Amino acid sequence: MLPKVFRLKNKAEFQKAYQQGKSVTSPSLVLTYYRRETSGQPKIGFAAARKLGTAVMRNRIKRQMREAVRPHLHKIDPNYNIIFLARMKIKGISVVDMEKNMSGLLQRARLINRDDK
Repeated sequence: MLPKVFRLKNKAEFQKAYQQGKSVTSPSLVLTYYRRETSGQPKIGFAAARKLGTAVMRNRIKRQMREAVRPHLHKIDPNYNIIFLARMKIKGISVVDMEKNMSGLLQRARLINRDDK
């Protein structure tokens, strides 16, 4: 489970990220991020659209995304709010591939260093 200090749960923060943030995409995920005014821990949110399936399926995908990002928490720039949005192609990939995909997106957005793999 992702510790509370890293969770992005506020609806207003999600909307701010979608409106003001930048995004990086892959076939299975979209990474949206923006720099916030306060420092501290990075806040990370996860989203899955209804077209991915039932609530059980969407929640499972979000749990897998949380576990995939957990090894990288200490490497992420603490001044950012980040949202991972699942796309339809995420259904067929393993958690290991999901982790590689997420770390690649974080590197492309320059939120973690390539040296810290």
